[in-house]
Amino acid sequence: MMKRATATLFASAAIAAGLLAAVPATADASTPRIGSKCSASEANNYRHTRAGTPTVCAHVGSGAYKWVRVAKADPVRRSSGQPCTGKYSVAVTRKGKALVCASGRWRTSP
Repeated sequence: MMKRATATLFASAAIAAGLLAAVPATADASTPRIGSKCSASEANNYRHTRAGTPTVCAHVGSGAYKWVRVAKADPVRRSSGQPCTGKYSVAVTRKGKALVCASGRWRTSP
């Protein structure tokens, strides 16, 4: 417990001094590959494969998640609930989550 407290204190001091940057990261982030596993914490994340193919981490049933190919996203960052025209079927939020155009509105997938 003491080591953890010391490490936390050190990291906090280093960030405050500008020596480290506090960058959010997912410890269990996977590399997007069509059909490969991803985690529940990555659900609806919009990413690209190494080859540049757009993908989303999707729930595929029975508690499993996999990277699936999706259409090219709207180049404008969108928010859930905003109107969509249907020109693009996929958009991305500022937080990197995928949205789908359904019934004239950008929505999170089920």
